[in-house]
Amino acid sequence: MRHKILIVDDSDNIRFTFNSAFSGDYSVLTASEGLVAVELVKTERPDLVFLDINMPGISGIETLKLIKMTGVPAIIWMLTGVEDLAVVMKTLGMGASGYITKPFDVENLRRVVLN
Repeated sequence: MRHKILIVDDSDNIRFTFNSAFSGDYSVLTASEGLVAVELVKTERPDLVFLDINMPGISGIETLKLIKMTGVPAIIWMLTGVEDLAVVMKTLGMGASGYITKPFDVENLRRVVLN
């Protein structure tokens, strides 16, 4: 069974980049908003989630909280365009495994996935 990666970002370009980088080796799911992501976590049970912090609707922080409440043991990495140490520390305290700043290097993403 292939591992599942969920990409949650309101940017079509970000979702496309992740999908292009990983779809050959992994089952890649995408969502453009938090509530859709939570439902995908419940139904698809991804192994790894990349979650944008700043999105319209519910934020990545609220989405992180809701994903954690599902009990699905996904590893969650936060994506952020603005490195705000307080926000990053908050998400790590809420159970995120790490964060990646945008723009990102695809090879760095591959290292995160492989680990």
